[in-house]
Amino acid sequence: MVVFETTNLASMNETDVREAIVRPLLNALGYRHGSQANIRTECALRYDRAFLGRKDEKSDPVLRGRADYICEAIPYGRWVVEVKAPSAELSQEDAHQAHTYAAHPEVGARYYMVTNGRQFVLHQTGAPYVPILNWSLEETGKHFHALENILSPDAMQRAATVSIDLGRSLGPLLGSSARIVGGSIVYDGHETSSALASAAFSKLKGMRSAVRGQAITRLADLIEMRVELEPAFGAFDELNRSLGFIPIIFHSADVVLSTDSEHPSIFTGTLNISIPRGTRLPETPVTPGGVAPVDCQVSYFNKAIGYLINDRIRGIFEMEQEFVCRAQGVPPLGVRAFGQFDLQVA
Repeated sequence: MVVFETTNLASMNETDVREAIVRPLLNALGYRHGSQANIRTECALRYDRAFLGRKDEKSDPVLRGRADYICEAIPYGRWVVEVKAPSAELSQEDAHQAHTYAAHPEVGARYYMVTNGRQFVLHQTGAPYVPILNWSLEETGKHFHALENILSPDAMQRAATVSIDLGRSLGPLLGSSARIVGGSIVYDGHETSSALASAAFSKLKGMRSAVRGQAITRLADLIEMRVELEPAFGAFDELNRSLGFIPIIFHSADVVLSTDSEHPSIFTGTLNISIPRGTRLPETPVTPGGVAPVDCQVSYFNKAIGYLINDRIRGIFEMEQEFVCRAQGVPPLGVRAFGQFDLQVA
């Protein structure tokens, strides 16, 4: 997190803002002079000539400028900072000035920031008319994580190394693959013929589990969805991972993700898990825990029925489970659980 040396702006000039406010911000974002995340100061830039239409070398003036800071994540990308005195209100002309530095062929910056120490405005060079962020000095902590996600050396590297996606889109605003970046599932209820299982599963009604992540990708003739959940009970995390229950894998034969709630996409998947005798089972509100006394087999049939709306896939899920224990006199146990899901994709 950024720590400023002083916020007494009334006594500062432009140079003070550079050293007491801007440079600490750049350092906090991961930039240091002489490093692979380098800071260049007061970089002189030359514009050959200003002209409109046919160029006239005799009459068109030579232009020169000096960028206050150029931050460079070598060799992945750059962004520019233009600093003004605290006594000056930031203007559209200031933004235009910074844009000329960012768009200069010797710089080629993705972003540019204008600040007078009191106010900060961040623009994208390719879309200069609407700022990405606009905040006051006091709000810097609130927006710092967003700044890291856009301007840090790691963020610049990620942006530069994104491959061009030539595959067929999964749906509107998506490429041929998409990351699942969050979401949740809500357990609504269950069906079972076992009174004992029904009593145990009833304790889960209304339970919400967070979605950790994973992805949706296009295979040769299918769409694959891999979902990783935050286990309802922490003790199950290691066990689920060792048994292959993380991630949950679904497939759909749809060509693209449905955007119609009346005709949703259907994803299905199966999973067979062996629990050998002697496996230590964690105690939870629905399981007594202990050591498995016999070999058991658990079969899952999972179904997710949903549709794409903006950056989310929403719908319902079903999970049919059958537990078979190799013990004389113990019949198979079946449970069907169901609920709702909401996945955020990017």
